[in-house]
Amino acid sequence: MFGIGEGELAIIVVFGFLLFGPDKLPQMGRTIGRAIRQFRETQEKMTAVVQSEIIDPVSEAASAPVKPKKTAVDDDSDADEDAVETAAPAKKETFAERRARLAAEKAASEAAAEVEGAAEESEAEGAEPAAAAESVVEPEPAAEPESEPEPAEPTTADLYARRPRKRKAVVDQLARELEAEDEAVAEAATADAPKGGDE
Repeated sequence: MFGIGEGELAIIVVFGFLLFGPDKLPQMGRTIGRAIRQFRETQEKMTAVVQSEIIDPVSEAASAPVKPKKTAVDDDSDADEDAVETAAPAKKETFAERRARLAAEKAASEAAAEVEGAAEESEAEGAEPAAAAESVVEPEPAAEPESEPEPAEPTTADLYARRPRKRKAVVDQLARELEAEDEAVAEAATADAPKGGDE
């Protein structure tokens, strides 16, 4: 027990007799025994709680087969889902197309608001709401501008075409300076040329 041999245990008991006396030694033994028993009971309860609350649910969840969620759907919706999966991926909407679509939706919502406003006014005046709805002309949605198809991989020329023209002013200035230098060289050459009448 605790790595203590019989001789060592006898020496500890004799030393305890001498230190505490024969009256207090049995009482101390009972107190130590109770403390050890309570510690073991608490440890067993804690182990049971950890086992039932943590380890068992985790092991059950790990061992349970994964079941796909099934909702109540009819057979036609399954066919639609298959068609959607096999359909080609949708082309991404360009900025111009999105702007045109949003403008069309905004125009349609404004027209609907006008129709509702006209219907309310006609009800207030006593006219039939159907006649007011027919009198309001629904604006046609804006035509979507045709966008140029962009190449799959942009070429170098495409990339340079999109860059801002910052260097154009510098190039123009250098060209003017070169022209001025050429004119100066030409004037100097004509001034240095010998005149035929003097000689």
